[in-house]
Amino acid sequence: MTEVFMALLMLVGPIALLFLLILVPVAFGIMAYDVIASRKSEVATAVDPKVAWDRSQEAAESRIYLERGVARAFVIGGGLFWAIAAFAGLYSFQDAGGMRAFLVAGIPLLATIVTLIVGWYWERIAAIMLAVASLGAVYYGLSVQFDVGVWLLVTLTLIGPMMTAAVLFWLARREYEALEFRLAHPELAPVRVAVQ
Repeated sequence: MTEVFMALLMLVGPIALLFLLILVPVAFGIMAYDVIASRKSEVATAVDPKVAWDRSQEAAESRIYLERGVARAFVIGGGLFWAIAAFAGLYSFQDAGGMRAFLVAGIPLLATIVTLIVGWYWERIAAIMLAVASLGAVYYGLSVQFDVGVWLLVTLTLIGPMMTAAVLFWLARREYEALEFRLAHPELAPVRVAVQ
């Protein structure tokens, strides 16, 4: 079974590296696009307040969708990683058998599904769940005294993505409520008066 685990590591490593090599430039591209779009919005505000209102609304909606999508991607990616890691660890190193390994691998998948369902409707509760789970992982690591390598792995693949997803869920909900308020009260939109 060690060969299966080694083959899995040889397959997952390059895929993770490829994912990282694609994700980092995409993240920088999104940030550059946001800077360019905000500058265009400033120019449009100076020209026509109605155009600026529409563009800022579109920008807010796209930012909310992006934050929700990235948060869900972190949750799904983390759940899949830990399910594969739990299965491979039990099946290869402890010779627990396939059925027990599948049952243990189902725990991260079940947690992922619950987080996605809760996060779909109640983003703040999902953010709190993820933050508490991150603190639980830190507490567990301190109680069993993880080595430096284990801390590095857990921080990069569990604590960091869960905290990032928690922050993104929280921000998406806050910005969604702000957008709803702006749409419910258009009379509060900023108006530019041309000085002559």
